[in-house]
Amino acid sequence: MKISKEIKDFFEQVPFMALATVDENGIPNVSVIASKKIISEDTILTIDTFHDKTLHNISQNGNVAIAMWKDSVGYQIKGNAKVFTEGDFFESGKEWILKIKPQKIVKGVIEIKVTEIYYLTPSYDLAGKKLKEK
Repeated sequence: MKISKEIKDFFEQVPFMALATVDENGIPNVSVIASKKIISEDTILTIDTFHDKTLHNISQNGNVAIAMWKDSVGYQIKGNAKVFTEGDFFESGKEWILKIKPQKIVKGVIEIKVTEIYYLTPSYDLAGKKLKEK
């Protein structure tokens, strides 16, 4: 699914987002993401510095959900994630984050291909509704 300008603008305003994963037994895990970037019309990049359960879960099942909100507006992004610890994608993500956070320890780079986006906005008209692709 393409990430619209509306979602991209919102994403860039939100300093933190929650990344949810599930392990092979269906046990959920949520971690906080601050180092994040939209890198194409359907792809989000995040940096792994502290993940443990998140990485394990992605290796077992790449399905993830991101929740982000500001004031009374919010969105949920669902997607498929892969972790890179070497190679070109890893190096480009590492280079990007070290330019803005030179002290950051980069253990991995996570690529999330967006599949669906939903409203989290607490409104009878919007809450839980899927955004239509434009």
